[in-house]
Amino acid sequence: MNKHNLFTKKIKQIVLSTNNALESYFNKIKHFKKIEFIKNNRVFFGLSTVVILTLSYFLIPTMYNKDTIKNEIKNQILKRYDVEINFNESIRYALLPKPHFVSKNLSIIRDEREIGIVKNFKAFVKTDKFFSFNEVDVKDLVFNKTDFNIKKNDFGFIMELLQTEPNENQIIFKKSNIFFRGLDNELLFLNKVIDSNFYYDSYNLENILSSKNEIFNVPYKLTVKNDKFNKEIFIKFNSQKIRLDIENNTSYEDLVKSGFLEILSINKDLLLDYEIKKNSLMFISRDKKTINGFVDFKPFYLKINLDYDGVSSKNIFKNDSILIDLIKSEILNNENLNINISLNINDITNIAELNNLILNIGLEQGNIILSDSKIMWKNDLQILLNDAFVNYNDGEISLIGKFIIDIKNIDNFYKSFQVKKIHRKKIDKIQLDFVYNFNKNKFTFDNIKLDNSSNEMINNFIEKYNSNKQVFSNKVIFKNFVNNFFMNYSG
Repeated sequence: MNKHNLFTKKIKQIVLSTNNALESYFNKIKHFKKIEFIKNNRVFFGLSTVVILTLSYFLIPTMYNKDTIKNEIKNQILKRYDVEINFNESIRYALLPKPHFVSKNLSIIRDEREIGIVKNFKAFVKTDKFFSFNEVDVKDLVFNKTDFNIKKNDFGFIMELLQTEPNENQIIFKKSNIFFRGLDNELLFLNKVIDSNFYYDSYNLENILSSKNEIFNVPYKLTVKNDKFNKEIFIKFNSQKIRLDIENNTSYEDLVKSGFLEILSINKDLLLDYEIKKNSLMFISRDKKTINGFVDFKPFYLKINLDYDGVSSKNIFKNDSILIDLIKSEILNNENLNINISLNINDITNIAELNNLILNIGLEQGNIILSDSKIMWKNDLQILLNDAFVNYNDGEISLIGKFIIDIKNIDNFYKSFQVKKIHRKKIDKIQLDFVYNFNKNKFTFDNIKLDNSSNEMINNFIEKYNSNKQVFSNKVIFKNFVNNFFMNYSG
């Protein structure tokens, strides 16, 4: 009996002890949660207060007088960059990604004339003066989708921008177009600005314009640096598509400006000396033979002489060459442009038989003329190009003219093309009118004369050739054409 009572007492003690422990544990948890809840509420309300006050501070500009802010931004841009702008629509404040004011269809003014329309304009502002109501301190400027209409007299706009006083802010242009126009407002050419950034390099003490562009479907990068201390302008042009790099450094303090260009084209380095006077520009390569020429500005006339040891015909006449892009752009149709380019090329590298090309390209009153050009076929034929001009119509480019072929050695020519002896006749001259379609890489011929006489068999052969779609895509096709030509001539 005593043992039973003793066992019962022990069980009660254990249960009581466990209950006390559990009660003590839950009391501690309850007390802890109460403390944590109070603490968390204080932290929450503290953080909320900070967030609300901070957000309220950054939203202060929403209460500014918008007309006053327009004038503030306009005056600061004019003072800092000597650029006049006009707000044509309302202005609003935006907080993200950084505090800034936004407007649309902004005008850029020069000499009381609108030279640009900005579809989207942003003026970022400093955040330390928001309590100074209706006052802002403008930082970076972003001009997005701007259309510039630039004439000759407006080129000073860029130079003036480069000579502004140093400051820590940037001007950014994105997805913009620069339409260069003549005095009668006709479009000369279009330059697309992909991304452009104007800023001050405090380390080198230079104002820098760095820009990615596209002109005549040719992407290029342009960097212009203005060293105001030394009065020098550095320009670097780079285009991977046409494999051309140009660097230039010149002083803008001298009345007669001189300097040199370093040109890297197709892995060939060329140094070009130049001298700029008030109404003219003269240039010549350091080797005194590769290139020389001059430009008269009033009226405009350009003369260039170029000498090359070897050039591939594909680099000049391929469908995506810069020459083809220039023709398609119709910029060369300007009647105020007068240009004469003379190319002297010793060797056509991709056509072994052709050599000693003299190609005269003239631009007169909007017409591209290639007359008085000539080339040799080995030493056997001299091919003269007369009455030739370029025609651009309905998206197709054609060269139209007359070939006069003076035969120096007909026997060697026959041997080269393996013309059968029964078809070999003595000929001194061949004349033919032609049209070459660049888009289709196709020749058509007409009015064939051999030694000043027509031939019915030849005319029938040429008519049949013109009616089919055959092109001279390789040497075998051209060789067969020549053999069939003389076979028909011999009867």
